[in-house]
Amino acid sequence: MVNRLLKYFGLITFFTAFVGISIAIALNPWFDLTKNALSDLGRVGREYSYIFNYTLIISSFFAIAYSFYIHRLVPNKLGCITTGIYIVGAFSLMAIGIFPEGTKLHGFVSYEFFILMSISLLLYGISLIQLRKTKDGVILVSLFVASALGSYFIRWPSVALLELFNIICYFFGFIILFISEKA
Repeated sequence: MVNRLLKYFGLITFFTAFVGISIAIALNPWFDLTKNALSDLGRVGREYSYIFNYTLIISSFFAIAYSFYIHRLVPNKLGCITTGIYIVGAFSLMAIGIFPEGTKLHGFVSYEFFILMSISLLLYGISLIQLRKTKDGVILVSLFVASALGSYFIRWPSVALLELFNIICYFFGFIILFISEKA
């Protein structure tokens, strides 16, 4: 029963983040997806910055809870290691809200979040392949490749679009993990 509920926490993570970030964008008419970074919405001293920052903190709680489901889905040794990496990435999401743009640690925790989530895609994909869930594993590895190539070789007009591209890759990864096993 608990595992069934936890299965949905990955989707709830993205839904919470999407709604909160959308509200933050709507309340900040100066924000431009083609010129800003998403973190500009949470910058120290900005009106309504708390909406963006609290959204990330709340989303991270759902992401951390989701790790219990993933651990059961991918219980092999590499999956366990990857779950640890994923959890640190989820705490990095929380840290982005705790250390918003304009603080010393913001840049570090932001990069850490995106790097760890991308690595999680790759390693969960390999774990699924090891567990003979080859199709799902190959899709996750492909999402990692798309994330890496898109991040390094596409000249994005803004950081926000680069961030959204990667977030979409992670979202599709969560969808694959969601449908990978009927729990």
